[in-house]
Amino acid sequence: MPINNAGNAWNGQQFTGSIANVDKPYVSGNRPGGTNNGTNTASLIQSTSLLDQRDIYKQLVDLQDDAEWLDFMWMAGKKEATSVPTYFSFFNDKLYKPITITTGFSAATGGTLVTDQDSYAFVVVGDLIRVPLTVGSAVVRVTSKNTTGGFNLVVASVTNTSITVTAGTGSAFSNAQVEGSLAPTARRWLVGKLGNQTQIFRNSLVITDVQNMSKVELEFNGKPYILPYEMIQGLQKHRGDISLAMWLGEVSATTFAGATGSSYSNPSGLGDYNYQTTRGMDSYIDSYGITGQTTGFATGTFTLPDLTSIEAQLIANRAPFEYMMAGSTAAVATISDFLKNLPSSGVVSTSGAQSGIYSGRLNVDGREVDLEVEKFKHAGFTFNLKAFKVLSNNEVMAYTNSTVQKSIYFLPMGKVKTVGGGMVDYFRYRYLPQPTPGQGSSETAEIMTGGLAPTPTNQEMNLTTTWTSNMGLEVFAPSKFAKIQVNNA
Repeated sequence: MPINNAGNAWNGQQFTGSIANVDKPYVSGNRPGGTNNGTNTASLIQSTSLLDQRDIYKQLVDLQDDAEWLDFMWMAGKKEATSVPTYFSFFNDKLYKPITITTGFSAATGGTLVTDQDSYAFVVVGDLIRVPLTVGSAVVRVTSKNTTGGFNLVVASVTNTSITVTAGTGSAFSNAQVEGSLAPTARRWLVGKLGNQTQIFRNSLVITDVQNMSKVELEFNGKPYILPYEMIQGLQKHRGDISLAMWLGEVSATTFAGATGSSYSNPSGLGDYNYQTTRGMDSYIDSYGITGQTTGFATGTFTLPDLTSIEAQLIANRAPFEYMMAGSTAAVATISDFLKNLPSSGVVSTSGAQSGIYSGRLNVDGREVDLEVEKFKHAGFTFNLKAFKVLSNNEVMAYTNSTVQKSIYFLPMGKVKTVGGGMVDYFRYRYLPQPTPGQGSSETAEIMTGGLAPTPTNQEMNLTTTWTSNMGLEVFAPSKFAKIQVNNA
């Protein structure tokens, strides 16, 4: 439809405005031709005066924050240097295993249990097994083993009473030996081995002599610096690559050690040398952790039975009782809405303890990390609900068939116990220190070459900056991690 501008007449110079205040340096004085009904209304802002009066916040604002995950692990102290590009962790085998009983018996004092092969191999003579009965359960002791017609455990009731054992799952919980007996048969325990590897990240930037004139003055750690804007973006991209690889990466079949030779005959890295990639958090959990979907993931709903089910799975894997629930904004909103609708949300009991959701900073091993999180407690667990912007990055996370933005990641906080009394972070990043000219070594090396470098290396009028990092993610006890899809939007 036509627009009626009669009330805001345009006279060829400016829109109708108030009479100029000539005492303001950023407003021009009486400007010939700028009149309306005979009254001067010039309000054109002179660019030179505006620049004289500018107030610019000199710290560059990071709107993207793609290195957020790397920043978090750095702030939480979840990092460790490594001397080799491939590293492994070892974990002990399960000490107890459920016993599958395929056929029971009915006898006055004992009989023969038929089990599966794994249960038969695990049990030794003298073991005590609590077995299912028609009603309730009883304890039997293994007196002998044989494979006549099946995997048979000959057992006796420890109470010497008549029992009827049914098929089901038994529990080999202890052992009882005869006085003066020989040593029992030795079990052979397996050692679990889980490895990952670092990945070489490298980004570069070339600035010519003309581009080098486009400088921006910024503050970094409280000190003023003048540097080309492209260098800031280049470094941010480099750190973003590392952060995202530690979420989305898959461990590669190729390794540095698998190269065919040792001479530097092919700088492209496709001949005598090769590349390797690190396994990211998503791959760790998909391969070794707890995965699943909430009952209402299709409609984006989360319920108390969903939370109870997740807790039961964590407890079954002997998980710790404090977790970070990390996810995209959409995934976290699904959980947050559920929590705020609980009847007890935010209610403070007479003892002063808060039973519902509350907000606070994340505390990691006594170190307070500058992350505001929603906290809540349930069934003995403490959950820290945190949305990471990097997981909401549509340019990266919204690939076809991706479930990253739709899921909540349960990441155990604190440390996992090692045999012998040691403690280690459940997850951290490993890095090979990079030699940096004039600075010793660091996690990321920055090397400048060219005629415009601080120390010129040739006569080409440009500045080439290369950033190099060799890093990888490390996760201990991934069976205690979980990824639950909470919506499907």
